[in-house]
Amino acid sequence: MADRRPAARMQLVEVEDAPTPTSPSRAADNEMHPVQAAETSRPPAGVLRHWWPVAVLVVLAIVVSSLVASARDRAFVARMAAVPGMVRPLDSAPVPLWETLASPLPGTLLAADGALVVLGADDEGWTVTAHDPTTGAERWSTVVAQASRAGFESTAAVCPALREDVGSLVVCLVQLPRVLYSDDSSIQEPPRVAVVPLSAEDGSRLGGWEVRGVIVGFDRVEDDLVVGTLDSEGRLTVQRRDGRSGDVVWSMVTPVVMESAATVTAAAMRVLPPVVVLEGGATIVLDVDDGSTIMTAARFSGLQVAPLGERFATWAPVGGGHVHGVGGTALYAVSGLPAELSADDGSLAGSLLVDEGPEVAALDLATGAERWRVRSMLDPRVLVSHHLVVSGGSTYGVLDATDGSMLWEVDTSAVLPWSPLSDGSLVLGPGTSADGGPELWGRGLDDGARYWSVPLPEGVRWVDSVGGHLVVRTENTLTVYG
Repeated sequence: MADRRPAARMQLVEVEDAPTPTSPSRAADNEMHPVQAAETSRPPAGVLRHWWPVAVLVVLAIVVSSLVASARDRAFVARMAAVPGMVRPLDSAPVPLWETLASPLPGTLLAADGALVVLGADDEGWTVTAHDPTTGAERWSTVVAQASRAGFESTAAVCPALREDVGSLVVCLVQLPRVLYSDDSSIQEPPRVAVVPLSAEDGSRLGGWEVRGVIVGFDRVEDDLVVGTLDSEGRLTVQRRDGRSGDVVWSMVTPVVMESAATVTAAAMRVLPPVVVLEGGATIVLDVDDGSTIMTAARFSGLQVAPLGERFATWAPVGGGHVHGVGGTALYAVSGLPAELSADDGSLAGSLLVDEGPEVAALDLATGAERWRVRSMLDPRVLVSHHLVVSGGSTYGVLDATDGSMLWEVDTSAVLPWSPLSDGSLVLGPGTSADGGPELWGRGLDDGARYWSVPLPEGVRWVDSVGGHLVVRTENTLTVYG
């Protein structure tokens, strides 16, 4: 990091002439002779006038250099903060800032409008609370579901997140409880889920709508929800709906039965922009923008799908892997699926990182031509500043993303409880103290040198970046470090 201290300032100092003290010298025959004072050397006034502009230029150069370094520092912080999954650059070893009760389950924490939004449950029901990310101060709190009454099923809630800050809209889904003991018609009532849109500014409700039927999957795409429900025949209805109003953006029904007890087939849906993947009686790939069917594969094909920016990739035991264009056209063959990175700053633009199990390869994104290949059992996790953070088992380290060479690695002697992160300058990885307690280690991205170790709470389940903030989660608590 650049030195943030104020630049040194030069001042002109006027020097007055003063007599120079002298000592009498001993002459021959003990005769004292007068000794003349030595003249003080002083440059002519013209010389000073000649050189003072140079001093001013030096001062200006120092000031400009400091300003440029400060601006570069701010630009680096802003660039890292804009990368989803990256921790905002840390100036020093992080310390706990605040803590709250929270579940580690997905859909209970998200970043919205610069705040950290936590979904929690207590005896009163389900509450969504927005916190200041630095102090933990409550900005607003809204109850989205009351606790279930006696004789009703328990309720549940979830607020889907995005990799980045969701912006001005928080969308939560609440499972509405059904009556446990009633007549047959009530018992057979289809499940209902209420969709509760909230303002990220003040927590006010912005309307609401319902989803009826057995929900197979759901996820958020921008300000919309993609929801998959089963009908009575086992076909899957998939809709993209406006998060605020519930208006249908697009809708489709699978041409084949996706779930059947007779064939022991279970339906599933995954939202992987730019595609939606349906699995069950067949594997169907949809365009997330308009719901059109891009490709279909047989039930036992084993087709796997991974997102790739505006493209996507597939791999199957028969036929291998391919990178596909937006419309589904196969562009070139690959030997594996694209690496699933938690953060990517785009420093390897034009390249495709492929995780092939025992090897990691970098391909030309346009043609598929191989740029480098390295044997490694470590999985790619983070790409930052041409450095590829990798981890697996008890080890993590960094590869040079330009040629695949290993820069450094460290064996922690224990299975990694969570995957390493980065703030752009350091690798933030798991470690263990001398007495066996969990720690967070900050190691140099370039050389792996350990700069600091921070103790973590016992029972840590996960360490992640949410809206650029470093969050540590246990079974019941959420702690923000900074």
